[in-house]
Amino acid sequence: MDNTKNLPDTLPNTVMRAINRHAIYSATGALIPIPMIEVVTSTSMQFHLIARLCDLYEVRFSDHAVKASLATFASVVLPAGSLGTAAYTVARAVPVIGPVLGLTTAPLLAGAFTFAIGRVFAWHFETGGTIETFKTEDAVDRFKQEFADGKRRAAAFVRP
Repeated sequence: MDNTKNLPDTLPNTVMRAINRHAIYSATGALIPIPMIEVVTSTSMQFHLIARLCDLYEVRFSDHAVKASLATFASVVLPAGSLGTAAYTVARAVPVIGPVLGLTTAPLLAGAFTFAIGRVFAWHFETGGTIETFKTEDAVDRFKQEFADGKRRAAAFVRP
């Protein structure tokens, strides 16, 4: 179901500022050189972002519904699931290559993922949706588009 035809071209400035700020925080947290800390940092930023969007749109926040959505979107980005996460964690432990991988890849992915999560939920709320009416399976294609856009924005942000 595509509700994007009735949406405005842009999201409100306060919403975009919240999304961009949380994406930057998430990317910054991913710079911590302790394995899996970036996951905890990013996830907490995503929860905080969705809670902030709920405040801005006056929508009730549901911890359980948000956890399920984040897990589903993570499986879209990391199709290998826990195997992909484990391989990434092991690769980060390799001398020289690991730290370079961590400093380049983790912040980009964390920021892009948080950006995409924020945009998907904001567009849902723009259509009058709530956490209870959010259906992750209906938003997967939009999430993929927003994630690709987030990666482009993050790469441009760190480009010299």
